[in-house]
Amino acid sequence: MNQPMPQQQPKYKFYPSLLDQFEKYLHVDREFESFFNRDKETEEYKKTYEEIETEMKQSLLDSINRVPFDSEPADKGTAFNDIVDYFIHNKPVKTQIVEDINSDTITATYNNRTFLFSYHFCCKAAEYFHGSVSQLFVKAVLPTKYGTVELYGYIDELNRNRVYDIKTTSRYEFGKYSEGWQRHVYPYCLISSGLVKDIDSFEYTAYHLKGGTSRTPLITGVQYPELYKYDHQQSQGLLARHCERFIEFLEVNRDLITDKKIFAEI
Repeated sequence: MNQPMPQQQPKYKFYPSLLDQFEKYLHVDREFESFFNRDKETEEYKKTYEEIETEMKQSLLDSINRVPFDSEPADKGTAFNDIVDYFIHNKPVKTQIVEDINSDTITATYNNRTFLFSYHFCCKAAEYFHGSVSQLFVKAVLPTKYGTVELYGYIDELNRNRVYDIKTTSRYEFGKYSEGWQRHVYPYCLISSGLVKDIDSFEYTAYHLKGGTSRTPLITGVQYPELYKYDHQQSQGLLARHCERFIEFLEVNRDLITDKKIFAEI
């Protein structure tokens, strides 16, 4: 049986979406060369490399400092996730849910935004995760050359030896989440904390959502499972190296960081 790693006082505390944002920041060149940064007619760059780097750095710092961020797509995704959990466990969730089976609708209100989902679509999604443990909080320590990092977060769904993270998107291409860090963090935390003996795989369960407009208000979608095998030793090494690079960024920019939780000071 895997023994939990000895608890140490962490020097840093990271959650997966911060590691994801830092990953994007490391690839400013991709954003600079992307289709969206080119003028359709002239093919000239809309923004300079320096402008994009500054914007991405500020976005990362805003996340670290927990600056409030209002996003309708994010709220839609949270509402959908809540509906799935509500159907699985039949327990109250953060989203206000009103079902109408006869009209095949679920009215979901979250963060003062209301979305109209297809009842059949949501039922089918919930059936996929039947028997799962939902919104499981996990944490574990990770040794690095700069000190101990505490990794933490909430797992969307855990079923037997597979971890699931539900994603909603307006565009999907296979491999969309290949560089995501949740697939390393959550299984690592489960095993290193001793909660489970083994995790076989991690799945980003992506839903390409359609509808939600004034012309087509009912939201439906298509499921795209994106499955990755999990190797504990490999993920530990990848996590350590990525966290070390992130720590270097944090220390260089320490004077710009106002929320000290990331430094384990709260």
